[in-house]
Amino acid sequence: MTNKADNGSSGLIKSVQKSLKILKYIIDADDEVNLSDIEKALGYNVSTVHHLLKTLMEEGFVSQNKITRKYDIGPEIFFAWLGGRKPENYFSRVTPILEECVQETGETTNLFIRDDNEAVCITGCESKYTLRAFLKIGRKIPLTSTAAGKAFLVNLKPEDLKKYLPNTSKDLERLSKELEDSRVRGYTLEIEEFEDMITAIGVPVIDHNGRVICALSTIAPSVRIDKEKIDLISKALINASNRITEIMEGVFY
Repeated sequence: MTNKADNGSSGLIKSVQKSLKILKYIIDADDEVNLSDIEKALGYNVSTVHHLLKTLMEEGFVSQNKITRKYDIGPEIFFAWLGGRKPENYFSRVTPILEECVQETGETTNLFIRDDNEAVCITGCESKYTLRAFLKIGRKIPLTSTAAGKAFLVNLKPEDLKKYLPNTSKDLERLSKELEDSRVRGYTLEIEEFEDMITAIGVPVIDHNGRVICALSTIAPSVRIDKEKIDLISKALINASNRITEIMEGVFY
């Protein structure tokens, strides 16, 4: 028998409606949320919220931070929307900007979204050099030791960084200082920190609420990187980030 929604409208299934409201609440939140946040905001009892979250997690639409036990959007939100589409086609508005970065810098440039404590490569353009850093769609990389990953953390306060310490050899002071330096200069830097012989520069893409919605990263063999090249790449990425923000204004990724 079909349940009716709380407002009495026929044809609506309560559990589905509640699940979607929970999902929308998590999407709209500025940060991870806990079970009590959802309970208070939506007026559902704890047991109902717990079971609906468990279902959403099982299907990949919600993820849970293993350290904080709080909830955030899961990768299925993004990948289910893509379906059989190629990421390059979905990001057709962004791809030309990435191509311009490669033309300007000569190096592979990628776009990442965040999945819990990792960054996921969604699309990008490869360098034309024979010796180059390769692009691998779907690759997941850690947040604390990569340029793209650090771009997702760059605006966090020191107290919000504590939950990432178990995933890095850095202490809070060192990680905070590194991200502070990144904020001042406008880009993140990774020199053979995650992969030997690879240097990367990263820049966050910020929405109108100041939230990092995705990140750009240019990666290259370290033998081709010097201060002048880093300056060139960082300027190209910052320009690209600003243009992508305009394109993606109001869109959640």
